[in-house]
Amino acid sequence: MQLARDYDVIFHKIIEYKYCFLAALCSYCIVYGFELTHFTLSIDEEFKNNFLQTLMLGRWGHALLREYILPEPYVPFFTTMLSIVFLSLAALFSAIFLKLERMQSIAFVVMLAALPQLAYQMEFSNQSDTVAISLMLSSASLIAMRNGGIKGWSAFVILTVMSLSIYQSIFLYAASLLCVRMTLDSVRGVTSISGILKKISFYSLATLLALMINSAISNGLASVFHAPSSSYLEGMIGWGNKETIDVITTLYLFIKQYNTFTNYTGLNSFPFTVIWIAFIIASSIIFRLKLSTIVFCCIITFLSAFSLNLVLGAWLPPRAMAQIPVVFAGLFIVAMVVSRTKHAPLLISLVFLGVGSASSNSLFYSDYMARKADEQMGKEIVSTIYRKYPEFDISRTPVFFYGSHIPFNSWRIPTADVFGSSFFEWDGGNNRRIYAYLSNASIANFVHPNAQQASDSIKKANDMPAWPDRGAVSMYNGVIIVKIGPTLSVLNK
Repeated sequence: MQLARDYDVIFHKIIEYKYCFLAALCSYCIVYGFELTHFTLSIDEEFKNNFLQTLMLGRWGHALLREYILPEPYVPFFTTMLSIVFLSLAALFSAIFLKLERMQSIAFVVMLAALPQLAYQMEFSNQSDTVAISLMLSSASLIAMRNGGIKGWSAFVILTVMSLSIYQSIFLYAASLLCVRMTLDSVRGVTSISGILKKISFYSLATLLALMINSAISNGLASVFHAPSSSYLEGMIGWGNKETIDVITTLYLFIKQYNTFTNYTGLNSFPFTVIWIAFIIASSIIFRLKLSTIVFCCIITFLSAFSLNLVLGAWLPPRAMAQIPVVFAGLFIVAMVVSRTKHAPLLISLVFLGVGSASSNSLFYSDYMARKADEQMGKEIVSTIYRKYPEFDISRTPVFFYGSHIPFNSWRIPTADVFGSSFFEWDGGNNRRIYAYLSNASIANFVHPNAQQASDSIKKANDMPAWPDRGAVSMYNGVIIVKIGPTLSVLNK
C-alpha cells in the first residue's frame, strides 16, 4: 500500500512538471538536432562489440544494458532520440528535487541544455543513451534521499550504484545538484551552515558505500566474464604520481580555462557563473538575507564543478565534466530566485540556448565533414590499389597501413576535443581503427596481415613516399602496403 502511494506521488509530480519535461525535450532536440537527423560515425563508434572493454573499465551496468536490453553498439536516430528522452527525464527529476516553480523549472532545464557539455558524450553513440540513463538515475537518487529514513537512504544507495555502474563520474552530477539545492535553501532561509555540513556528511557516507558496492560488483563481474584488467582510471590520478607543484599548476590552469572564455567549444558560457554568484551576493545584501550561509553555499556549489579534478589532481576531458551544466544552470536559477524576477530568466535562458545550439551543431557538423573527408580518402586508396594492381584480391590479399594522415576538413574546429578527427590520424594511424572504419563505412573489408607480414611491411615502407603520392601504395611479399604518413604508430609495431 505504501509503495502504491509513493508511485502515486511521483506520478502526480511528473504531471505537475509536464511543461518542464516538454521544455527540456524541445531544448535538447534543438541543441543536438544535427546528430539526431544526420547520424555520423565518430571515433570509438567503429567497433561493434564493446562488452569486454566496458567491463574492463568498470562500466558493468552499461555492458549489461547493451548485452540484454539496448542495441549494441547503437542504432542511428533511435539511440540519439532515446538519449534525449532520458536527458529530459534527468532534467525533470532535477527540477523536482530543487522544488522550482513552473517558470523557474522551465528556465532551469533550458539552461541545462544551453551549456552543451553533453555534446562530448552524445558524440559517442555507443554510450550516449546509457550515460543519459545514468544521469536520470543520479538525479532520481536525490529525490529518494530527500525522503529520508532507511527506505529513502537505501533507495539512494541502490540508484547511485546503478548510476555508477554505467559511468563512474556521473555521481558528481548529483553532488552538484545537492549543492544547488542547499544554495536555494540558503536564499529561502530554510537552512544553516551546520545543517548543510550535516547533509553533506550523510551524503558523502552514503555515496562512499555506493562506491564500495559498485567496485565489488564490478570486480566480481569482470572475473566472471574474464575481462582483462585496466589501469585507465589509476593512470588519471595525479596526486602521488606527479610532483605536487605540477599537480597544483595543472588544476589552476584547468579551472582558469573554464573561467576565462578559452575553453572547449560550447563550454564558454560557464564563466557567467561568476556573474550569477555576484548577482546572488548583491541581491542577498539588498534583501538582508543571511549572507555568510549564502556565500558558503555559492562557493561549494562552484567548486563542486571541479570536484573530480581536485580529488584526482588531474586534467579531465570535457565528456567527464557532467556536473558543469548543473552548476551553470543551478546558480543561474538561484540568482533569479533571490532577485525575485519572474519572466526574465526564461528570456535569458533562450538566448543562451541559441548560443549553445550553434556551438553544439557546429561540433557535430565538423564530425560529419570529417567523415566525408575520410570516405573520400578511403575510396581513393581502394581505387589506387586496384589501378596499380588489377590482380588484387580483396578477400585474400592483406593490406597494411603505415603512419597517419589528416585529410583536409575546412570545418574542423581547433578547440573541439575529438570532434572533427579522422580515423586515419587517430592513435597515430592505428590499423585496427582504420580497418574497422573502412568496414563500417562499407568502403572495404581488408584482410589483416600476420605479425611477420606486418614486420616485413614496416621495413619496406621506410623507403616509400607518403600519401597522397600514389607511390605510397605498393605490393611487397604478397601484402599491399599503404604509407599514409611518415611516422609509424606505436600500436602497429
